[in-house]
Amino acid sequence: MKLLFIDFTLPYVLHNAEYPAGGWATELQNWIEGLTAHGHRSGVLTWKGAKDYVGAGSPCDLIDTYDPAKGLPVFKYFYSYIPSLLSAARRYQPDIVIQSVAGVHTGIMAFVARRLGVPFVHRVANDVDADGRCAARLRRYENTAYRYGLDRAELIVCQNTYQAEALERTHGATPRPVVHNPFKAPGTLPPMVPRGGRDYVAWMGVFKAQKNLPLLLRIAKALPNVHFRVAGGPPPDMEAEAQRTLEALRGLSNVELVGYVRRTDVLDFLARAVCLLCTSHFEGFSNVFLEALTAGTPVLTRKTVDPDHIIERNALGGAALNEEELQAAVANLWRLDGNAFDAMAIRCREYVVAHHAPAAKAAELVRLLDPFVARA
Repeated sequence: MKLLFIDFTLPYVLHNAEYPAGGWATELQNWIEGLTAHGHRSGVLTWKGAKDYVGAGSPCDLIDTYDPAKGLPVFKYFYSYIPSLLSAARRYQPDIVIQSVAGVHTGIMAFVARRLGVPFVHRVANDVDADGRCAARLRRYENTAYRYGLDRAELIVCQNTYQAEALERTHGATPRPVVHNPFKAPGTLPPMVPRGGRDYVAWMGVFKAQKNLPLLLRIAKALPNVHFRVAGGPPPDMEAEAQRTLEALRGLSNVELVGYVRRTDVLDFLARAVCLLCTSHFEGFSNVFLEALTAGTPVLTRKTVDPDHIIERNALGGAALNEEELQAAVANLWRLDGNAFDAMAIRCREYVVAHHAPAAKAAELVRLLDPFVARA
């Protein structure tokens, strides 16, 4: 099978660059790993010059299209971007087109797939993309394109049950299967660090409203004896509130801002943490959860962000109902007995290996795609 994706941040992930790539790029890298293991070929439409930027050794076919920094707003899609994508897709001759992340490219890739006469599949990237809350952050034309794409998708693959149930209200006739994210650690797994070698609570993410930095600030203030290390970088259009919160975090003696952590260093960073703290308002299936669990690091998050309750059901950390519970969970895990903690760390790693191997998840995905490709 020949699959065609689109993403403009994957080249930075493959190049191990200091760039705030989205979660879909990390997820896509793991899908490509699993699909390749089964003998399938993946192409990724991306920005002009990306192929040379990444160089030899790319796990997929990087297909240069256009320079996203050039062109007149909105009009550029019609006189430049869409023709470029359609031309590149025609040359690649895929069996199926898959797109993720709500926005203008959902509609564009649905249109491209239709012109090529191949199935179009959308992979949901976030809970808000499924329940409609994404409309608040999208421009009108972006939201229109997104709804157009969803309406023409022959298959919508969800990350969790919440997304499938939310889409049932608007796209009940479209198949909405749930396939959890794949994840494979790059290279050799770091050694399992015992509790005695862990001395901070880790927080990772892009500094934007979704990640809820104010909650992190309140928890850090309430637990002055707990050391926090905050990894991440600002998006190009960082909100004023996030900037103020960062300044407040920088002023706390128990908080260290470590900046961007390269993809190849993420597991080492997480392996020395007592836990990964997630304060997000919403997610989908956070890749950093899988990275933390692979490092043997428990995850503490909110119930609404725990995908299909995997953290809670498998005792891989904790899922709190509210802010008070989350703060208490951090304090309790910080002082947990070393033997009990080490047993939890082993359980975390074993869970990821057993349930999220790229080859196994790719096999699930291919079984879903096969009937559509055969019919086309």
